[in-house]
Amino acid sequence: MTDRVLVAYTSKAAATDEIAQIIGMELASCGLRVTVLPIAAAESLHGFGAVIMGDAAARDASRFVRKHRADLKSTPVWLFHRGRPPVPPDVTRMVRRLGANGPVSFGGAAPDWDRAQAWARYLADQLTVLHRGFVSN
Repeated sequence: MTDRVLVAYTSKAAATDEIAQIIGMELASCGLRVTVLPIAAAESLHGFGAVIMGDAAARDASRFVRKHRADLKSTPVWLFHRGRPPVPPDVTRMVRRLGANGPVSFGGAAPDWDRAQAWARYLADQLTVLHRGFVSN
């Protein structure tokens, strides 16, 4: 298993891409190789050992899941969204379909940046436990 992690996001507001960047930087600081991309730019999951996807309720996210369904079923997936609970029904359905972890909510108009960093550190630890190739500080 590879230590490469894809953080893919779709964003109607700037906060989701900022959350994705924070998660990516924190995972990288834990020793993981991270690629942070808009979902529309993520053409392949080849070589990624895990996927973290932001704002899964968006139309781009649904297209991404349909396109990569087989790969996503065999890859650890975590979902997050910018917003307050309750989680949108589309995201809940996606979690069930993929067997994904989460989703985690990161506030509304003013996301909780500290929580995003803490969650990324938690993910790094989870990936270390799940896959021997992952290294965490």
